[in-house]
Amino acid sequence: MGQTVINRPKAADNGDRGNQSGRDLSLKTVPRKGEAKMARKRKPRYRVPEKSAWHLYSLQNLSSEKFIKVINKILRREYLVIK
Repeated sequence: MGQTVINRPKAADNGDRGNQSGRDLSLKTVPRKGEAKMARKRKPRYRVPEKSAWHLYSLQNLSSEKFIKVINKILRREYLVIK
């Protein structure tokens, strides 16, 4: 694995020593000799499942294009209507 190195800049001579912020410290990862950098693993994306059950009241709030698509799928028995 890589080693963590903290670089601390020298304090300025203008008397600004008491006002140090967290941005003064920078972390760097230095790979060891003969060690290659590896790409970070990505988290698998969670996909929300498609809505397949529709309530009568939720159909009233849809736009006309979306309403037509949902009703067609209900008639083809791809979606379910909940009373």
